[in-house]
Amino acid sequence: MLIKQNESLKNKVIEYIYEAVLNEDYLKGEQIKEVPLSNNLKVSRAPIREELYELVSLGILEHIERRGVFVKEINNKDILDTYAAKGLLEGYLARSFAVNATEYDIYKLEKIILEMSDHANDQKTVAKLGSKFHKYYIKYATHDFLIESLGKLNKKSQLLFSRNWSKLYTMNEIKKRHEKIVSVLKTRDEKNIEECIKEHYIQTGMKIVQLNNLKG
Repeated sequence: MLIKQNESLKNKVIEYIYEAVLNEDYLKGEQIKEVPLSNNLKVSRAPIREELYELVSLGILEHIERRGVFVKEINNKDILDTYAAKGLLEGYLARSFAVNATEYDIYKLEKIILEMSDHANDQKTVAKLGSKFHKYYIKYATHDFLIESLGKLNKKSQLLFSRNWSKLYTMNEIKKRHEKIVSVLKTRDEKNIEECIKEHYIQTGMKIVQLNNLKG
């Protein structure tokens, strides 16, 4: 019971901080202080400190010696590395889909794409459905360490994607990109599946970098 309580507290703290960064309640370069967080969440400073450093390890926050913890300014290399790693991991894990997937699994993926089209004007819903789509085709993966590592990368990539979503792809482009994945999954060719998903993420990383360069 104690383990579950501690895990629940950990998730509460991490999700609160993460959502605040995602929603830009904390801006890039802004310091995140333990005391206000402790007061807001009504927990001691120890778990706050622990989870701040967990987010530092994810590359979402950064620790500056003698100053504290700040929202990280993510550079182009961070972006490319994050999406390349995400593509490699997810592509590898998706190979299990080729071996185990049923026709119903394919139907579910196609249904999610239709739902994305139905909510074309709701960015948050489309983003959630996109996450659901990608999680679905690794449902047969059994490599716990890789799955956990991918989950951490998802946190960072979601942050990057959400800040650029409206300028990255049109709804039609999003639909075609996900239809392409389904088309390759249907072939059950493990190598092609892995390459397709890897390329899917590398393209997004490069587009985000291009957008950032234009902003600069």
